[in-house]
Amino acid sequence: MSTQGGGGAGNVGMYVGRDMLAAVPEERRDDYLRLVQEISDLKYQLGVEVARQLPRLFQEQDDAAIERYLDQVRAIADVGWKSGVEVAKQLPDLYHAPDPGIADAYVEIVTEATVGPPDDDETRAFASELEELERQLREIEPKQQRATELKSLLAARDRRDERRRKHAQELAAALPPILARLRPKHRECYMREVRLVAAADPEAALEAANTMLDLLNGERVSHDGAAEWVRRGLDVLEKNKEVGRGYFRMGSKYSLEVLEELREGLALRQVARVLKLYATALSGRDVAVRGIDEMESVDRFGPDHIILPSDMRFFEDDDRNFVAYKVAAAHGAARIEFGTYRFTLDEIPDTVADLTTKYGLGAA
Repeated sequence: MSTQGGGGAGNVGMYVGRDMLAAVPEERRDDYLRLVQEISDLKYQLGVEVARQLPRLFQEQDDAAIERYLDQVRAIADVGWKSGVEVAKQLPDLYHAPDPGIADAYVEIVTEATVGPPDDDETRAFASELEELERQLREIEPKQQRATELKSLLAARDRRDERRRKHAQELAAALPPILARLRPKHRECYMREVRLVAAADPEAALEAANTMLDLLNGERVSHDGAAEWVRRGLDVLEKNKEVGRGYFRMGSKYSLEVLEELREGLALRQVARVLKLYATALSGRDVAVRGIDEMESVDRFGPDHIILPSDMRFFEDDDRNFVAYKVAAAHGAARIEFGTYRFTLDEIPDTVADLTTKYGLGAA
């Protein structure tokens, strides 16, 4: 039997009194505490009884007898700890009996009495069924946990769906009066784009419904521009609902930047013929009207054409943008009428010579 130190671990102090420890030879106290701890790990009540009996055994028995005692206590504890407590209490007295085998016989009797006869077929069937049911329950437990998680997820989505239905109801009430104010030529475009936003988020569609009315009725964007404005807003909405709703109510810098990029104003192609007749009448000669996008094929300035912006969007309505076109066309016609572009340096050779003398060839 080992006598190495290191005892006193665990909770043995709860049931090892000072008088018990004092009754153990000093050199065996570590063993004592360790053995009590081992038995108490099987059952607390067993540890209490062994703690009472071991000091006596250390004084009266050798290491082999102590090991035998502990083995017998463990054996009976395997079949019933309550019987084990009583056996642990009685065994030390039986070790003094004339017949050394009486202690073993005693343990066998108590063991058989505790275990009882072998299980009959019905009992074994019950035990087998119980084991199978417990196995199935262990398998079901993760499924029950997953079911609980799914219920929570679905409940959260149901709350979101309820909010969606509420905003859809508000959209249903808001659209008819908006449509009554919408110009007929914009209705197809308007309904198509608002529908796209509504499918993504009814709350954002409420914002888009009002904004799109202003954009289209005010001719601030074309139908293609409106579709692009909505497409970019849907990209924002997909990433962040709140930011996307702000976009559709024109409450974000990005929304305004996109609108400015897409806003077309009055296209030159719509009024080019009228401006040509206007400039021809003012200048007294046939004048062509060209857009800035044609500058690669014509001179910027010439005596037979006027270069104007491809679209005029200085003002928010077409009428005032057309007036701005007329002003620009009149300015160009006046330059043509009074020969601004017919002038050449050959007409002032003396001035050119003086400048060349004074400033060098670069002046010419």
